[in-house]
Amino acid sequence: MRNEIISLVQRPSRYLGNEINSIHKDHSKTRTKVALVFPDLYEIGMSHLGLKILYHILNRRSDVVAERVFSPGIDYEEILIGKNHPLCSLESYTPLNRFDIVGFTLQHEMSYTNILNILSLGKIPIRSKQRDEDFPLIIGGGPCAFNPEPLADFFDLFVIGDGEEIIIEIIDTYQECRGNRRTKKEILEAMTGIKGIYIPSLFEIDYNRDGTISKIRPLKEGYTVEKRNVYDLNSVDYPTFPVVPYTKLIHDRISVEIDRGCTQGCRFCHAGSIYRPVRERSEEKIIEILEESIKNTGYEEFSLSSLSSGDHSCLGGLIPKLMRKFAPSKTDRKSTRLNSSHIPLSRMPSSA
Repeated sequence: MRNEIISLVQRPSRYLGNEINSIHKDHSKTRTKVALVFPDLYEIGMSHLGLKILYHILNRRSDVVAERVFSPGIDYEEILIGKNHPLCSLESYTPLNRFDIVGFTLQHEMSYTNILNILSLGKIPIRSKQRDEDFPLIIGGGPCAFNPEPLADFFDLFVIGDGEEIIIEIIDTYQECRGNRRTKKEILEAMTGIKGIYIPSLFEIDYNRDGTISKIRPLKEGYTVEKRNVYDLNSVDYPTFPVVPYTKLIHDRISVEIDRGCTQGCRFCHAGSIYRPVRERSEEKIIEILEESIKNTGYEEFSLSSLSSGDHSCLGGLIPKLMRKFAPSKTDRKSTRLNSSHIPLSRMPSSA
C-alpha cells in the first residue's frame, strides 16, 4: 500500500522511511511501540533535535520500538482520505492507532490544528474521554506543554520539562502496569509518581465569569506537578547516528546542543524562562559527539546549538580546537545564535 501511495505524491522522499541510520525493529520482539510525532512536514520535523534525541534513547532499549510520524503533505493527505487509509509510521508503515504510546512534540501554537488532524488521520478519537482501552496513550511534550490547558481535552498526559530521563520512567511505568493488566485510568494514576507529569483528567479547574482560572484542584490527594530538569548534559544519551534523509531539510546538518538554558534572563523570552537553569556540555563531550556524528553520517556541516551559543563558558577555546580538527576535512561550522552567518572553518585563521 505504501508503494502505491508514494507513486502518486510529489515528494515521495518524505515517506520512504528507509533512510540511512533509520532504525527498524521486529515489533513482535518488543514490549512497547512508541510513535514519535512531529506535527509538521518531514523537512521541518527532521530538523528538530528533540525528536532525534528521543528516537535514539528509546530505540537503544531492546524492549521498545520508536518510529517517526509527520504531518502528510496535502496531496498525501487527500489520498489517505480518499482510500480511507490510516496515517502510518515511516519505519514499518504501522497505523498510528496500533501503537501503545503516541508522543507529540508541541513546538508552537500554530501546530495545534495539525495535531488534531494527525489524530483524525490516524483513526484515533480526538478527545481523550472518547478513547477506550484499545487506543494509544497520547502524550504531549515540548515548549507548549508549559501551557497545556488549550490541549487538555485531547491529551492523556503532558511532560513538563526535559525529556531524556522522564521518557524512560514513563516506559518503565507503562510496561509494569500493562504487565499487571492495569486499566488506562490506573496507568495514568501510576504516572503521577513521576516528577514532571501533568495529567489533566486528575484535576478540576474552576473559572471566573470572565474566563480566567479561579482555582485548580487535584482529584488525587497530594498530587502536584513540578518541572523536570536534566542537570548534567554530559551524562544523558545523545544521538551520534542521526537519520540522514534523502531530501533537503530546513536545517540540513549535524546539530550539537552545547548548552541548555540562557544567561540573559530577558523578560519577553518564553524559551529563556522554561529552559532554566543554564547547563553546559563539556568541551570534550562536544568534540566527541561531533567526531562520531560526522563519521556516521557524512555531513559536511555542523551547528553549535543553544539559545545563546556565544555565552558558553568554553567557547573561546572550543572554536580553535574545532577549526584545527575539522578544517582539513573541509567541514563547516554554523554558529546558531540568532541565525548568525555561515563561517567556513577551512577559511578561518587558526588564531581566530
